Amino acid sequence: MNLTAFAFRLACVVSCCCLAGCSPAAEPALEGTTSATIDAAAKAEAALPVVASSAPRADTGQLADATLRRSPAAAASSSAGAPEWSRWLGPNGNGASDETGLLRTFPADGPKILWRATLGTGFSAIAVAGGRVATLFGADGREFVVCFDAATGDELWKVDSDEDFAAGRAFGPRAMPVFDDGRVFSVGASGQMLCLDAATGDEIWRVHLVDDHDAPLSEEEGLSSTPLVDGERLLMQAGRKLYAFDKASGELLWQVLDEPMSHASPAIVTLDGRRQLLVLTAGNLVGLSPEDGREIWRHEQQAVNIANPVVGSGNRIFAGAAYGYGCQLVEVRGASARQVYKNAVLGSHHATPILHDGHLYGFDDRNGIFKCVEFATGEEIWEAREVGKGNIVLADGQLIVINEEGNLLLAPVSPEGFRPTARARVLRGTCYTAPSLADGRLYLRSDGELVCISLRD
Repeated sequence: MNLTAFAFRLACVVSCCCLAGCSPAAEPALEGTTSATIDAAAKAEAALPVVASSAPRADTGQLADATLRRSPAAAASSSAGAPEWSRWLGPNGNGASDETGLLRTFPADGPKILWRATLGTGFSAIAVAGGRVATLFGADGREFVVCFDAATGDELWKVDSDEDFAAGRAFGPRAMPVFDDGRVFSVGASGQMLCLDAATGDEIWRVHLVDDHDAPLSEEEGLSSTPLVDGERLLMQAGRKLYAFDKASGELLWQVLDEPMSHASPAIVTLDGRRQLLVLTAGNLVGLSPEDGREIWRHEQQAVNIANPVVGSGNRIFAGAAYGYGCQLVEVRGASARQVYKNAVLGSHHATPILHDGHLYGFDDRNGIFKCVEFATGEEIWEAREVGKGNIVLADGQLIVINEEGNLLLAPVSPEGFRPTARARVLRGTCYTAPSLADGRLYLRSDGELVCISLRD
């Protein structure tokens, strides 16, 4: 999903109470924990305090509505060419990072917290590029785009972007901002799309998807999809359309499709030797030409589609959905697509599964049972109920998991089983948001705060 991808309907049955009353203190690391022993820790962890941070906390809620900024020179704290997480699902668009040299266990006093920042509502994922970190949140009836220094947590600027989405389930903004070519592109839950200068937060252009392009949004949940930059185009699915905008000016280039969109986000993939724009609507998987939006193929998936499809070998696409739908594997050949299998093993809710060496790692349906599933056959290899529901990224041969209660786990990625080597509670509040990893720093957020953790010695 983008979320983010994000568990909208889960909020009806899950309490989102804040744990701000916990007194910060270090949680002991659980080195060498196995799947047999971690269950006991999972039962007791609700009473555990959040790992403390010695760094000062930035409180965005106390800032004025006007945009705040520092000089571009002061804002750039990371070296040029440092690893980034500038778009949805990271640098490779699949939730995996190429970074190495990451910690396998935590120090005795818990993971090293570099900084924390107080946020408002929302589950917008964290974008990282050029020494800057950006996300969205809601506070006092408004939505904000905020940018921090990636290394220190100093706030660089904050922009009041729109009224906070107040209809239906008012979760706050959920789409991830995107860094590209010195700019930040953001989309709020009510349809306000902004292009901002990444260094200063100055507005370059704005387009309202509802007011300017008649995109009907879900009255219950608003807009959740993250925009995608492809060359000079900014691609966005909203309402009943897939839109292509000129990223420099915000001018509409073309629009295609006429069917309800989903909460997933568009992606550029290669299928059957052809570069395609993959879109998961509320009813179909669709392959389009990225240049003009011309339809190449489609395959039905009538479901509450939130998590992004996963492309694997053999021109095959895995797509799952919760609320009893399950999952399917679809094979694309030229202008046609066929179903390889459909079952109820991995019905992805808001977290997009990770594909590694022929196996999918993800959370099944609203209960969020963590599973390993063979991509080619859909066969379940193992499950780990004790993990709890959450979200994941893959890096340096290990799964980095954050569950909804704010517990961070590290475990080797393996079809042999889930055997965590480290575990710590690092966040208060409810955590639906996918992690972001850049330059050895892990960025996590809940519906109330953002934390930056060092995964290197």
